Amino acid sequence: MRTKLTLALGTVAASLLMAQAAHAALYSTTKVEALYGWDYEDTADAGFTIDNKAHAILTFANATGWTYGDSFFFTDFTNLDQGPQDEQDRGSVHAEWSLRGNIGKMTGLNLTAGPLKNLYVIGQLDLDRNSATRKTTHMAGLSADLDVPGFAFFKLHAMYRNDESAAAEGSAEQFTAVWNAPFSIGGADFTFEGFLDYITEEGDLASQLLTQPQLVWHATDQLGLGIEYQHWQNKFGLEDTDESFPQAMVRWTF
Repeated sequence: MRTKLTLALGTVAASLLMAQAAHAALYSTTKVEALYGWDYEDTADAGFTIDNKAHAILTFANATGWTYGDSFFFTDFTNLDQGPQDEQDRGSVHAEWSLRGNIGKMTGLNLTAGPLKNLYVIGQLDLDRNSATRKTTHMAGLSADLDVPGFAFFKLHAMYRNDESAAAEGSAEQFTAVWNAPFSIGGADFTFEGFLDYITEEGDLASQLLTQPQLVWHATDQLGLGIEYQHWQNKFGLEDTDESFPQAMVRWTF
């Protein structure tokens, strides 16, 4: 099954690369975010430690779009403010890369219907690296852009998921929503944005729900200040291990 998922991702990538060879990117946005949270769930329900109670996160992200599809990549580096021992124990890197191919554009078919603007085939790789884990998760499925009033974009992904870690041996499904809604108050520009991931039970891991909505004040075209609220049910797939708390955020957009 993993071979099929890898092949599906490779097919999406190859199709997009061939289609984009003669086309420049329509847009490309890169951002760097520094976040700090102070109420992370540091102990699993079973009693063992899983995180530091408070720490900083540095995020790099890029979104690029072409005529025939788009890509999104981000990397989180956690516990950057901790001492060497804590950083060794709890520091981690989490990266995600998704690549979408616009089915309508690639086939010449008009797939718009009601709120559906575009339909895509999507492949995604998630990488996790820390003191205890070295794993890559392969995903493939379908994605849709929806026309939702007041939103710059609203995307839905439905993907088959294969986590190679021993605890999650087997397959699952992941459903993701991603959104961005700009608005202004008294001449000041804001966005309400974020994502929601729901992952079904996977091997020994419980189903997970992770959402990180953000309220961002865009002080300039480059500088954003805001709050991110994180809610994670069954953190790391550990049953009855939940966290909900705000994180302060500073963003620079290139």
